Amino acid sequence: MDDRSNAAPKSCGACTLCCKVMAIRELDKPRGQWCGHCRPGVGCTIYDERPPSCRAFRCLWLLDPLAPDFAKPDRSKAVLDVDSNGDRLVAHCDPATPTAWRNEPLYSYLKGWARKGWADGKAVAAMSGRRVWVITPNEDIDIGELDPRAPFSIEKHADGTVSVHVLPPRAEAEASDPAK
Repeated sequence: MDDRSNAAPKSCGACTLCCKVMAIRELDKPRGQWCGHCRPGVGCTIYDERPPSCRAFRCLWLLDPLAPDFAKPDRSKAVLDVDSNGDRLVAHCDPATPTAWRNEPLYSYLKGWARKGWADGKAVAAMSGRRVWVITPNEDIDIGELDPRAPFSIEKHADGTVSVHVLPPRAEAEASDPAK
């Protein structure tokens, strides 16, 4: 049995992909663009003064001692993030490789998450810039480009089909990641 729960904590090392794919409200940095304070492959030039959202963020690869090495963002080209309720796993893909989530072995890993959580109302999504895909156990649904203020809901039907409903954009003060 592979028990890495006692393994040494993981560290970002040279990985800085979150500084590109994630939005940083405090810095007015949109998702999909490098932060002006990031030296790609090196790190943050304002690390000690970085904003609260940067201080708080830790990708799934860092948080989960069982997350496989291929899921490290600089390897997979996707930053995996679980929302605060644990209801959605989102693969935030590098715009340079917008469909990185479809590459193996990451795709099988995301499908595994979708299968495990589906019955409990959990969901998996992939994003690149404003484009969003919902990953279900049986299909992948391209819902297109979304306004960053527009959340979406997923409806599971008794016959196994899925509908995705894009909701009206929230007020700017309520804006959040639409995949959450």
